[in-house]
Parts: sequence; C-alpha cells; structure tokens
Amino acid sequence: MMKTKPNHMKTITTIIYPALAIFVFAYSGFSPMVHAVSPPPDGGYPNGNTAEGQKALLSLTTGAFKTAVGFLSLQSDTGGSSNTALGAGALFANTGDSNTATGVVALFSNTTWRG
Repeated sequence: MMKTKPNHMKTITTIIYPALAIFVFAYSGFSPMVHAVSPPPDGGYPNGNTAEGQKALLSLTTGAFKTAVGFLSLQSDTGGSSNTALGAGALFANTGDSNTATGVVALFSNTTWRG
C-alpha cells in the first residue's frame, strides 16, 4: 500500500505569502518616517575643507585641506593649508600651515608652521 502526503502544506503556503505581504504593506504605511537632521550639519567646503561646529572656519577665504571640529575652531584662519583643529577654540587665531591641535583652546594663537 502506498501512502500519499497530505496536501495541506500547499494551502498554508498559499495563504501565508499574501497575508504577510498585506501585513508588511500596512505596517510600512504606519511606521514613522525617517527625518533628516534639521538644520543639516556643516560639511564639505571648497578645496577639501571641512567644518563642524558653530563658527568653525568662520573666516575661511583660501587654503585647502583644513578640518575644524568644535565651537570657534580655526575661527580666524583665512589661508594656510593642512590644519586640523579638534576642540572648542583649537587653532583659533592660527596663521600657520600643517598644524594639528586637539583639545579646548589648543594652539589658540599659533602663528608658525609645525610640520
């Protein structure tokens, strides 16, 4: 005597896929939408410069490859290149090139090259 498998598995599969699709569609309509940060963060400036923080790289006119992160970091720097300031007021009055300052008011009034 030969046994046959029950056919109820096909019926369950046929019901589950449409039910799952309806659930996903309904849930996505009620889920909260993703919002961008407002206002958007500061970011890339011309010549490879990057600033994040209130008044960071505020006086920028020329120069390239500077990164300023923190309130007033590289605030007075108008030219120069390859400076990195991490921290509030870091390299605030900098006029030199190729400097890295990490910490609050680090190299605050630096005027020379520190390669």
